[in-house]
Amino acid sequence: MAFPTFLKKVLVSPVIKALAIVAVVCFVVAIIIDLIVLPIFAGRFASRGNIPQVTGLSADSATAVLTEAGFVVEWVPEGRYSSEVPLDFVLVQQPAAGREAKLGRTIFLTKSKGLREVTLPDLRGKSRKQASMSITRAGLVEGLAIAGAHVSIPRGVVIRTEPAALSVLRIGDTVSVVYSAGEKNGKVLLPNCSGMTLDSAKSEIEKLG
Repeated sequence: MAFPTFLKKVLVSPVIKALAIVAVVCFVVAIIIDLIVLPIFAGRFASRGNIPQVTGLSADSATAVLTEAGFVVEWVPEGRYSSEVPLDFVLVQQPAAGREAKLGRTIFLTKSKGLREVTLPDLRGKSRKQASMSITRAGLVEGLAIAGAHVSIPRGVVIRTEPAALSVLRIGDTVSVVYSAGEKNGKVLLPNCSGMTLDSAKSEIEKLG
């Protein structure tokens, strides 16, 4: 059956032709996106790799290793004290090494602040028990308790410490305490005189009686 005249005119009109061209172009573009563009993006974002181990490395070495492996490095502002990892070396990495992650992922690193340092408090005039508690609270280890003769400090009261008060020590360092055993009893912890001149060493020793 022949098309009516008005339908033939509609089918051959410029509007229909334009719509047909647009439809063909859209179809071609869709094929290109499906076959070329999407695989490129999918491949890029799907690329994965194993996170390398960088704990224990220096800051520069850790950054170089992670960057070369395809990851981004970000340093945690606050470091942590450590008795095992040296100052400014990597103490913690997050995510942990060995895990698989997308390339381009950020790896957070924490630097070691080294051994924590504390100032030894002045324990002169305190009892042995008070001195022991202060040493422990400071994160230090109580060493020798040495009785020393003293003419004015009462028995059982701290005369001095070794190292001296206000010394900067590291957590876990040992502190010896010299306490009074009265005017004529007890022993005195001798100072380290190595490297001193004879006169200086003699003077230091005479100060202790």
